[in-house]
Amino acid sequence: MDKKHFLNSINCEDKNLISNIFNKIQIAEKTNGIIFTNDFLPPAIWHQILAISENYDVKSFANGIFKDSDRRMLSFSTYDAPTEYPIDLLEIKNKSKFAKVDHKDYLGAIMSLGIKREKLGDLIIQDSICYAPVCSDISDFIINNLNKIKNCPCVVTEYDYISQALPERKFEEKVVITTSFRLDGLVSAVCNISRNSSVELISSGKILVNYFHCLKKDKVIESNDTLTIRGYGKFKIAEIIGNTQKGRLKVVIKQYI
Repeated sequence: MDKKHFLNSINCEDKNLISNIFNKIQIAEKTNGIIFTNDFLPPAIWHQILAISENYDVKSFANGIFKDSDRRMLSFSTYDAPTEYPIDLLEIKNKSKFAKVDHKDYLGAIMSLGIKREKLGDLIIQDSICYAPVCSDISDFIINNLNKIKNCPCVVTEYDYISQALPERKFEEKVVITTSFRLDGLVSAVCNISRNSSVELISSGKILVNYFHCLKKDKVIESNDTLTIRGYGKFKIAEIIGNTQKGRLKVVIKQYI
């Protein structure tokens, strides 16, 4: 297995991250054991790792706990997929009956403990409860130290996702009209703002495409790509369902809620 070829085959600016993944693959190969990454990776990374590993003796697997998880932990094995991952699912309950907290509030509260985003998987919010997959080496720390979300008291416990039903992510689906699949056009349509305003958002670094900052207004977006737009939310581009009489595209988007 050639390290240089591996690094050059993965489209990612963080070569230290890819180098660490390569080292873990090598350890799995030498020990015939199961090796895990110690963080959750965005789809743009783990999809590429799964694809390139098909050429190697070591198999790669990805798990984010939830169905269709975006952020996932990778494992490497010369045998089958592991049945368990070093992931705990935390249940964070908002104890306030009067104040509502949302995704960014839960995420911000956890990260305010000094925890990096990469140590957390996708967060799902249901009925004033946040379900958060976390690396097992930090779960006790969060349970013992997280006691407030924004200004609301909370209680954190571990959720047994093996024997209990998993919550499912919910989306708000809508149709937008755009002239093209260029990033500036889609941002304009999704946010209902002018093209100039969308270009300003892009140039100021407030847009992530598949969890990576993108400053190219003419980048072509594809179906199933994820757009994170600061101040507006996170969206998955679903499909084109038709054209208007003026030839514009009718696109279904799903907003994470």
